[in-house]
Amino acid sequence: MKKRHLTLLILALAIMLNACDSTKGETERISKTIAGDWNVQWVTYPDQNASQTEGINYTMNGLMNIKEDGKITISAYGYDGCIFGSDTLIHTLNWEVVSDTVLNLINDGDKYGIPYTIKEISDDKIKLQLVEDVFLFLTK
Repeated sequence: MKKRHLTLLILALAIMLNACDSTKGETERISKTIAGDWNVQWVTYPDQNASQTEGINYTMNGLMNIKEDGKITISAYGYDGCIFGSDTLIHTLNWEVVSDTVLNLINDGDKYGIPYTIKEISDDKIKLQLVEDVFLFLTK
């Protein structure tokens, strides 16, 4: 009887370790897919209960250069009437994939970063979600 329990315990441990290796492998695959130069479009949608403001645009274009060394440079092209801002911003920070479902962007000295949920990913298209109503569409 004790031998059977020991066998079940070893089997359960082996399954858990294999699951951890699978997740690590998937995270590495996603990291390799994410690395590269991307066109990006930020999109949000007006609150259905709020009054619409004429002249407000809910999209912004830009570029992301995501390097395998963990650095990312984001160029966001704001303009007059853009809900995201009117200036062009260029910023370099760090990135990591967490649990194969989150792209986390981290400033130097920041512990937590900004988590983007990976909604869809392929070699030439990625869909990220920042908060409830902000989406990023990346294309090559």
